[in-house]
Amino acid sequence: MHHAQNFPRRRRYKLHSLEQQEALLPFVRLCPGRTYRHYWQMPTPRKDYPADSAYGRECAAHLLQWMKDNREYVGKGLLSRVARDIDFDDRDGRGQWMGFFNYLEIMMLLGADRVRVYRHVDSQHQLYLALGQRFSLEARFRRIRLRNR
Repeated sequence: MHHAQNFPRRRRYKLHSLEQQEALLPFVRLCPGRTYRHYWQMPTPRKDYPADSAYGRECAAHLLQWMKDNREYVGKGLLSRVARDIDFDDRDGRGQWMGFFNYLEIMMLLGADRVRVYRHVDSQHQLYLALGQRFSLEARFRRIRLRNR
């Protein structure tokens, strides 16, 4: 497909360590003066809203491919780290982040069309409740073992 803009190279994201995988996303970089990665390092906006939106969509596609390649890490806060680092007051960068989130919304709808949403969220509630109970029980048994030593 021909684009008027240079997009990041398309790739797969399956590597041995999570840090290596996230660092390959085209919008993730280490920045001077920061001890952790910045999750929204985009090229300077072109002030061409359609082109900037296209770049944002392309980055969202990279994120989605990353999720497909790293299913075990999905639901662990990557999207929240991206949102934390976006400067939503930057009017010049609006096309990039709007394209990014709009494409994610489209893909969310495609996924939601395939499941019964409320049934699925109920199962997630049950899963996390069970995990919480498990951790409580394990902590209780650890305290008992420590007392008996």
